[in-house]
Amino acid sequence: SIRIGDSTVEYGESFTFYMTTKLRNPHYLPEVSVKVTLLNFMITPEGLEDQLLGLVVAKERPELEEEKSKLLLEAADNKRQLAQIEDRILQVLSESEGNILDDQTAIDVLSSSKRLADEIAQKQTVAESTAARLDKTREGYAPTAARAS
Repeated sequence: SIRIGDSTVEYGESFTFYMTTKLRNPHYLPEVSVKVTLLNFMITPEGLEDQLLGLVVAKERPELEEEKSKLLLEAADNKRQLAQIEDRILQVLSESEGNILDDQTAIDVLSSSKRLADEIAQKQTVAESTAARLDKTREGYAPTAARAS
């Protein structure tokens, strides 16, 4: 099903949905970008080559494109979690009265936030090395994409 406005519409497997915009550089959430194909008619040769590279790799090595999509979603989730941590810390600091070192709740929130932030930083490090490895493998298909463009 697809949500259009306030209503949810069921659709078949052969259904194709096209959207157009007059925006020069529309921005979509990573979750949306992974699920759709964007066509930019104001594209540069390098941009076209990059899009074709994505299509070639998706056809030849679908597991690489799937892993890259998962990395994108994971990075977006990590950013969301970090924003939530920051909000929680700010809330605790604003609600704290007196000496913050005497507030056990604030200390607990800060220490758990620190642990979670460290875990996210480790995940990001692994994700960056994986992305570099994927990009290196994808570059093997660059001549095909360049030739097609």
